[in-house]
Amino acid sequence: MSQLLITGFTPFDGRSVNGSWIAAQTYAGANHLEIPVVWGEPQGKLRGAIEALSPEIILSLGEGREGWFDIETRARNERKHRADNHYQYPPGPILNNGPNAYRASVDSTSLQKMMADQNIPIRISTDAGQFICEETLYCLEHLKREYACLKTVVFVHLPPYGTRLPYRGTEREVDTELLQDFIQRLVSALLTVANPAHVSAAKNANIASHQSENSG
Repeated sequence: MSQLLITGFTPFDGRSVNGSWIAAQTYAGANHLEIPVVWGEPQGKLRGAIEALSPEIILSLGEGREGWFDIETRARNERKHRADNHYQYPPGPILNNGPNAYRASVDSTSLQKMMADQNIPIRISTDAGQFICEETLYCLEHLKREYACLKTVVFVHLPPYGTRLPYRGTEREVDTELLQDFIQRLVSALLTVANPAHVSAAKNANIASHQSENSG
C-alpha cells in the first residue's frame, strides 16, 4: 500500500470531541496527525509530517455539515474573521503572495461516484468554510507542489459526531462504528483513484488467472 497519512482536528467550539480525529485513528494502516484548530498551524504540522514520513497520499478530515459528507474541491487564500481555539483572529491570508485559490488536484468526481454507488450521502463542495479546514486544504495543495513524494491529497468533511444521517440505507448516528466503516470505504476508493494503473494491472492479472484456470 502507498504510504498514507490521515489527519484530523482537535475539538473546537466548545465540543468535547472532533469526529475527524476519531475517524482518522480508526484506520490502522496509516500514520495519523492531529492538527490544532489554530490559525497558521496546518502548514507547519503538515510540513513536519511530510518531511518525517514522506507520505504519497494525505487524506485530511474535518467536521462539516449535518446530513452528508463533502469532498472539498476549492481552497481560497482567505480566512474568515473567526476566533480559533486560542481566541485569536487570523492575521491575514493563508500564504502571503500565494495563489488566490487552489483547485483540488484529486479526481473528486470519480471518488464521489465510487462512494455514492455504495449508498453513502456524499457531495462535491466548492466551499470549505474559510476556517482551519480550508486553510488545511490550501496548504495540502501548496505542499504537494513542493514535495515530490506527495502524489495525492484530498480533504473530506464529515457530518459532526453524534448527528444523524441516512447511511447505506439505514438512518444512523455518526458514531465511531459508522466513521470506521466510512474511512475503510473512502481509503479503498481513494487508493483506486490515486493508483488507477496499479488497480488496472491487478484486475488484468486476476482476469488472466481466471482464464488460465478455466482453460486448464
